[in-house]
Amino acid sequence: MPAVVFDFDGLMIDSESEVVACVDEVLAGMGLTLALDDVAHLFGSTDTDAEWDRVLSRHGLSLAALSPSVDALLWPRVRTLPLLPGVVDVLDAAASSGWRTAIATGSDRERLDAHLARLGLAGRFDAIVTRREVARGKPAPDIYLEVAARLGQASEQCLVLEDSLPGCEAALAAGMHVVVCPSPVTAGCAFPAAARRVASLVEVVASLHAWPLATE
Repeated sequence: MPAVVFDFDGLMIDSESEVVACVDEVLAGMGLTLALDDVAHLFGSTDTDAEWDRVLSRHGLSLAALSPSVDALLWPRVRTLPLLPGVVDVLDAAASSGWRTAIATGSDRERLDAHLARLGLAGRFDAIVTRREVARGKPAPDIYLEVAARLGQASEQCLVLEDSLPGCEAALAAGMHVVVCPSPVTAGCAFPAAARRVASLVEVVASLHAWPLATE
């Protein structure tokens, strides 16, 4: 039985755009700007603090110094974000086809559970693995290998839905099939050729039954 594995931030809700907006707002208050091209590749991983610090050091800042102000703006906005198009459709198609479902995310489990509850998705996943539960975050394959282990699936029987470069790299390193649905923040990233790119998860629904996993 194949499995479809979702990332969360940027794929199921557009939280990444809110992060960028909040960072821009905080920096603007300091008379500063940050180019999206400098940081887009860092989204999708919680293990990129050193790179954020390198980018921010040009402005005499660090991630630790910036985060409190950004978080104060961010969390009230993120708590009300709707599901992105196609999420429920993919889940419904997976259920009707007998596919198992999972989430592999850098999000905090308590925050994730709160989102799933408010979005009506609690109980719709056979496994959930967060960054704190594995040794290394994306782009290392640990989180996806752990998902496969919990599902009892071979890696090649897992179809991963991602929006970020680190996430794609992690899933491919784990030996999984990957569809990338970029967020507005990550749309300009150079994704691996092995990841099939779509504009919306609705496209995944249209081809789900024809995916190679469905015939294996």
